Amino acid sequence: MTTDNLTNTVYFSDLLPKKCPILNHHIVEALDANKIRYAYLSETKDIWCRDFMPIQIDEDRFVCYKYTPNYLQSPYYRSLQTNPEKVFQAPQNRLEQVTQNAITIELVIDGGNVVKCGDTVVMTEKVFVENKDKTRTEVEKILKDAFQSNILFLPWDRKEAFGHSDGIVHYAGDGKILLTNYDDSSLYYFQRFRKALEKHFEVIPLKYATKRRHARSWAYINFLRIGKLVLVPQLGLEEDEQALEQIANALPDCEMVGISSLEAVRRGGGLNCISWNILS
Repeated sequence: MTTDNLTNTVYFSDLLPKKCPILNHHIVEALDANKIRYAYLSETKDIWCRDFMPIQIDEDRFVCYKYTPNYLQSPYYRSLQTNPEKVFQAPQNRLEQVTQNAITIELVIDGGNVVKCGDTVVMTEKVFVENKDKTRTEVEKILKDAFQSNILFLPWDRKEAFGHSDGIVHYAGDGKILLTNYDDSSLYYFQRFRKALEKHFEVIPLKYATKRRHARSWAYINFLRIGKLVLVPQLGLEEDEQALEQIANALPDCEMVGISSLEAVRRGGGLNCISWNILS
């Protein structure tokens, strides 16, 4: 499984410099300073590359899927739904490696609901809601066959419409997994997440010593890792330094860079959401 630590190239939507110019500037500075390859994808309708781009299994294999999530099916939001085929076929994107070595599964999935953790993929149970034409057993088999890994399903908190697992966990390697501070908003779901995860991983919950939880503190878990470079969202909050320190402790061999990310977080996503990192 091609986990983040193995990646060496990252892509973004070509809309990012226009919609999030400050964020884009800081990301480019960090990537250039660490000699990480990056490019911008044309034919995108929004900045959330993670959601519609293929999932890399190894250097030569990618999994494509149906990108028709229920939250984009109203007339207004449908106009923001990227057609992945147009992205793949655009010559300027140079995605021959993907299109030549890809399989397509007949499931509705968001890439943000796929967190690769060693030999396990973590998803929320929203995938079953999106594929009601199939039984749970059928969905599980398709996923296991495509990803060639175990699938760990977390409960879906219906208050979070997207149902993305990358807003809940991030793999730290060596059987360790970071868990966001969900207990600050729902102790019930936090306990259920932790119980499910502890059967497979050493769980490291993020905690913030503040008098009051900030509504955007979820975003820290949505950091971006390319190889040994880790870009951590910074929100202008007292939690910023605490998040950096905790993630650095979990990933001691990595270079940590704080990235001012409010432009994306205000739109509902973090640094993992706006990126697509692969081994190329």
